[in-house]
Amino acid sequence: MSQTLLWALGLALLAVAKADNPISYYIESQDFPFDEIPEDTISRNDQRVYRLPTSVVPVEYDIHINLFFAERTEKPFSYEGFETIIVEAKEEVNEIVLHANVDRIQSISVFDSTGRPLRLQRFNPFHTEKVYHFLKINLAETLAVGAKYTLHINYEGTMNVGPMKRGIWRGWYVDSNNVERIYATTHFQPYNARQAFPCWDEPYFKAIFKLRLSSPSGYTGTFSNTAIEQTVPLPNNRVRVDFAPTPKMSSYLVTFLVSESFQVIAQDTSFDPPIRIIGRSNTNGLADHALDLAVKMTKHFDSYFEIPYSSLSPNLLNDHISSPDWASAGTENWGMVSYRELYLILSEEETLMSVEHYAATLVSHELAHKWFGNLITCHWWSNTWINEGYASYFGYIATHEMFPKYEFPDHFNTRYLQTSLSFDSGISTVPLNHDVNTPAQVTGHFGTISYSKAAAFLRMTANIMSPETFRKSCKLFLQSNAYSPTDPDDLLKSMLEAIEEDNSLADYGSFSFADYYNIWVNEPGYPILNVTVNHTTGVISLSQERFFLSSSAAPTGQIYPIPITFSTKTNPSFSILKPSHIMTGATLTINKAAVEEWVIFNNMQHGHYRVNYDSKTWSLIAEALLEEPSPIHILNRAQIVDDVFALMRSNRMTHNEGFKILKFLAKETSIHIWSPAISGFTWLRNRLRHLPAKQAEFDAFLLSQMEHAINELGYEPKPNETPTITMARQDILQFACTLGHEKCNQDSWERFVNLRDNGVPINARIRRNVYMTAMRKGNQRDFEYLLNRFRSSNYANDQLEMLRGMGASTDPELLTRYLALTLQKAVRTHDKLNSFNYALLGNNENVKTVVMFVKHNIDQIRTAYVEDSPANPVHSALSNIAAYLDEDGLDDYEQWLRTTQYGIPQFNSAISGINSARNNIAWGTANADVILAAARGSAAAAVASITLLICMALLSTFV
Repeated sequence: MSQTLLWALGLALLAVAKADNPISYYIESQDFPFDEIPEDTISRNDQRVYRLPTSVVPVEYDIHINLFFAERTEKPFSYEGFETIIVEAKEEVNEIVLHANVDRIQSISVFDSTGRPLRLQRFNPFHTEKVYHFLKINLAETLAVGAKYTLHINYEGTMNVGPMKRGIWRGWYVDSNNVERIYATTHFQPYNARQAFPCWDEPYFKAIFKLRLSSPSGYTGTFSNTAIEQTVPLPNNRVRVDFAPTPKMSSYLVTFLVSESFQVIAQDTSFDPPIRIIGRSNTNGLADHALDLAVKMTKHFDSYFEIPYSSLSPNLLNDHISSPDWASAGTENWGMVSYRELYLILSEEETLMSVEHYAATLVSHELAHKWFGNLITCHWWSNTWINEGYASYFGYIATHEMFPKYEFPDHFNTRYLQTSLSFDSGISTVPLNHDVNTPAQVTGHFGTISYSKAAAFLRMTANIMSPETFRKSCKLFLQSNAYSPTDPDDLLKSMLEAIEEDNSLADYGSFSFADYYNIWVNEPGYPILNVTVNHTTGVISLSQERFFLSSSAAPTGQIYPIPITFSTKTNPSFSILKPSHIMTGATLTINKAAVEEWVIFNNMQHGHYRVNYDSKTWSLIAEALLEEPSPIHILNRAQIVDDVFALMRSNRMTHNEGFKILKFLAKETSIHIWSPAISGFTWLRNRLRHLPAKQAEFDAFLLSQMEHAINELGYEPKPNETPTITMARQDILQFACTLGHEKCNQDSWERFVNLRDNGVPINARIRRNVYMTAMRKGNQRDFEYLLNRFRSSNYANDQLEMLRGMGASTDPELLTRYLALTLQKAVRTHDKLNSFNYALLGNNENVKTVVMFVKHNIDQIRTAYVEDSPANPVHSALSNIAAYLDEDGLDDYEQWLRTTQYGIPQFNSAISGINSARNNIAWGTANADVILAAARGSAAAAVASITLLICMALLSTFV
């Protein structure tokens, strides 16, 4: 059979087969919970009304909260509060303004320092402004500057159901006796302490908090930021727990947990305070790895900052809560960090390596916050990048010191750097230091810029000033601003002081570090470095411009200070991360040896910029990658993949040129290289979804590129292999099985059958592709088996993977049952959106079932998914559908939205999703032949070989 005929047969068979949707190649379990939200239309002056005046500030809170559960038939799951707040007047005013978002303010009294009650306005003693969550106390007399006063406030509120709306909320768990229990806890970041008690709920207003909690006496598992001072029996079978005062801190860091059977499940008492992991009773003994993470990272930060955790406050605890429900991955409440249980209950037998790997960075991230975020705090959420950037940086760089087996520095690029480069290339992206005021803007700023770009900026900066000077700047910053709100100028001051002491910029002449800092902090975007090499003379000409993915974006003229590092074939100095030059202008000329050779800029991709080369240099790089790649650092090979996809998307490089450079992928196995490759290929593949025959041809090309990696990695984790290799197998096998790789699917199916029929365990590190493949190939019996395993599992990680698997079911009836499960409590609210997305990702035809389910259950979805929570899950769900529909499906979906859903909060975002989908279809239609021609030209022989494998596999399915 000729190769041409074989190719045609392969395409024909692939066209009639059910093609699977691509994996969702995003980090779905991040420590930043919110998607960026577009700016609203309120003018900046109007936005300022969301901010509190500084005329009166809090000094100390004494808060009593009486919690009621199901034992009270009237107003169950509610609370009554009484608080005393000592405040100081900074101006002569007759109004006190603070935040309150509780159900009802019952009474307010104000007293001076002698105990004399102050007169309030007779007809309007206080009132609330709900849109701003303001509580305004109207005085009939004026406060004296510098004087202290005492507020007494009585109020009441209702616990939220589940974690998504934050504040005080109730969750559920099943204990070791298989009894369902209810617990109450808090999640206040960034502006939800006001739901639990009236307060100055902005990070600037630091104060001391003393907390007293009362609950039914059976609720013995009670925890907070600080140690328990006393437990007091109360009438009616209740008990009150009084906690020691906190250090001076922001309101969002206050927290508590009240439960019947949460307990210490692992601890190290050699520390003061002891380091404890706290969770539900039937996870006792399952948190040893989490304890090891917390112990070693506490030791590291004690040493690195030279400010031991135990010295921060005599009352603070070092507790880590494993919460069955949690809206984000983790939250840094001082003394009592709370995490989603997924990341603390870890087991080699039950946990994916990617989850274990991420958990280590998460625990480190939250512990780093004890210093960066808690000891010092951003002045306002516009500067949240200081809190989150440092915590993210240390989550990878510092954790490597204690856990080198995870190879964290190498994973920094895919986790933060490349994520930031992708997001920050839009026209409307914002800088690190970005003015936000409204609640939507605040939550929107907890995202890629504040976490990923900030971390990448700090790493780039540490390379310029040296890691030693960077460490000194950290210590100076913490010591100079302890227990205080800070802003970017305070940080710059500490950096400049450390640089001056160490003279660490002596090699850079007149380079202004302040200018570098201010541009990167206050300007959006990043540059692309254009490199032209004269291979005869060795002269390298550099130029820069702001990089946009959109080829139609207008140039801005913005100049960024770029730290220049580079390697050549004759001098492959990739490990040298200290810049040889700082490019502060639009152009720069440097010299190398006068030989024809490859040149690669941005060693190990540590700089926050992209690189493009002249055609000759790209040709030399491509040749080296294909013939002799080993001298080129693996992170720079990954960088080239990431940059090439961005250059193709922005029309700076043709697909033909790009795919020729990417030919070397067929010989690579590294997750660092395949991660941006899978992401880039998935982006292209998604735009061919409406052209099944052409998508099938593209899939054949992709599988040809992956065959070497699949064969080298194999289907079973090997003893003592590195976590990096394990994660490479996980991602590559999942992608391969999704694309229809015959052996991958066969191996996965056999493993599932062995589990189902013979009880042979599936290695946790490969369960993802096994579960998904089994549900694609399986029937009702298989679905029921996995569903029963899901219901009985004690591991959140395995439960999530089983949800992912069931979402891949191809039977409409089974998929509808799965989607109905997301409306039930069995799927926790923080997993509902991901579970919904799994149904879209599992199989191309699934979108029809999903749309039908949404049409029939939209009201239940809006309730179960908690549509008014800050993460906007229903917006995302309804918007995501459009990407999987063809033109007819989009028309039908749009008609349903316009005729039945006009005016719902998600209407505009869903219509926007439809418009984006139509643009993607148009782009795919216009570019499909060009993409496929580029694919054929870069891997003709290999494609023919893999096509034979696919044809054989497909033919076997028709027997």
